[in-house]
Amino acid sequence: MTRWQYNDPLLAWLLVAAYAAHIVEEWFGEFPEWVAIVAGAPLPRGAFLAINAVALLLVIAGTRVATRGAARGWIAIAIAAVLFINGLLHMLGSVVTGTYSPGLFTSVVLYLPLGGLALLRAWYQAPEGWFGRGVLVGVAAHAGVSLLAFAIARVAHASGRGRCGGCIGYVSVSLR
Repeated sequence: MTRWQYNDPLLAWLLVAAYAAHIVEEWFGEFPEWVAIVAGAPLPRGAFLAINAVALLLVIAGTRVATRGAARGWIAIAIAAVLFINGLLHMLGSVVTGTYSPGLFTSVVLYLPLGGLALLRAWYQAPEGWFGRGVLVGVAAHAGVSLLAFAIARVAHASGRGRCGGCIGYVSVSLR
């Protein structure tokens, strides 16, 4: 196998490590509270942890499957697509809100280069139809998780359970 093939085990597991680092940056950067700028209410920290714990397990399982058999290589494309999209959205969120979107650093340093490399390689190397399938699944997965998180934030806030000790008052660090 040629190094840096789209489903190369090293590249695929680097995506998993990038995701873990990204979760840490989002947690300590107060991303659950930053969500209020976009969703109108903070994401409860417990929900943030639950969503990311399930997602991390799915990414690990997907990486394991994608790197062990050629028939499931499109899963590596889906994982790369999710991370690449998330990286772009962190950049967009920072630009649109004029604030630091927690997760921006790992997005720029890890998600965009690694996800971009995997997607570029997949574009040239994946069997016909796999690139589109992987990207479509990645877009759908990211959209689904984002909508779920925003819905949880709004429902928790409306029910009074969305209050969080240490919230940053819906204001984040200004980039202006």
